[in-house]
Amino acid sequence: MMTDDEINAKYESAQDRLIQEIDRIKLPALVEKIRSNPNYMVIDNESQSVGNWNNVKKSKLMESFIINFPVMPIVLYERSDHTHEVIDGKQRLKAIVDFYTNQLVLSGLEVKTELNGCTYATLPYHAKKVLNHRSLSLITIMPSEDASPEEIAKIIEIIAERLN
Repeated sequence: MMTDDEINAKYESAQDRLIQEIDRIKLPALVEKIRSNPNYMVIDNESQSVGNWNNVKKSKLMESFIINFPVMPIVLYERSDHTHEVIDGKQRLKAIVDFYTNQLVLSGLEVKTELNGCTYATLPYHAKKVLNHRSLSLITIMPSEDASPEEIAKIIEIIAERLN
């Protein structure tokens, strides 16, 4: 067991400290960053065991952006080389990229039913304009510089577990 002095010294040295940055990015800019630099954000990792979303769930996310419903932020881990690993939000990111690259046809919409059957390319002008002005919050986690790879892996595991 640590003494009070040891615990205080640990806190004073900023050991085990995480830095969080919160940013917002417009959806088209996010998709462009992901597509133009595959190393910017690692979406296909094993840290999230949740299965792939079906097209209705993806469509409802896009409908949420159009309506301006709240959407949970994406949580990232910034590696030392300024690439990012997705800790939470992989399925949301995949849905956004799929829609903006016309790989998703909207279906199962409950509010904007008139948009069922649309891809991004066929989305009516005003709906596309509204969507393109929407932003997504990104929370980037950066551990202290002296953290070991094992400590970083444990931090990512704990964060992912608590978010899910």
